[in-house]
Amino acid sequence: MIKISRILAPVDFSTGSEASVEYAAALAQALQARVTLLHVYPMPDLMSGIVPGADNAADAERDRTFAQEWLDKLRVETQKNRGIEIDSVLVHGSAAREIISFSSSGGFDMVVMGTHGRTGLRHVLMGSVAEQVVRRARCPILTIHLPFPGTTV
Repeated sequence: MIKISRILAPVDFSTGSEASVEYAAALAQALQARVTLLHVYPMPDLMSGIVPGADNAADAERDRTFAQEWLDKLRVETQKNRGIEIDSVLVHGSAAREIISFSSSGGFDMVVMGTHGRTGLRHVLMGSVAEQVVRRARCPILTIHLPFPGTTV
């Protein structure tokens, strides 16, 4: 029998991301599993170093602090009245690469994440983090097509 005890829920700052976390939490509650929220923030743009007055270190620290506060708030709100364990992790780098790496090294049984469903030129130009994760991750991936009913993205 397949046992799902650890669920990874990658998140960004979108309303749709919060909807996919709700889905992960509902699954965790039903399966008596643990959820880990993961946010990947990008490395500072090296080109900004040539802009007068730009401070990569300060910008990166501000972004990290903001992301950690957001993650902590989302974790507390999601955990309320659910009886499940939720933790959060913040890493920097390329979103798809870090999600794939973290899901593998962390021994997760499943990843639950949103997908914006971009098509055509927008997909070609922007790519799809969810698509890359689906193609390369070692565990099952549940994608929630966004916008999810009741959300705006």
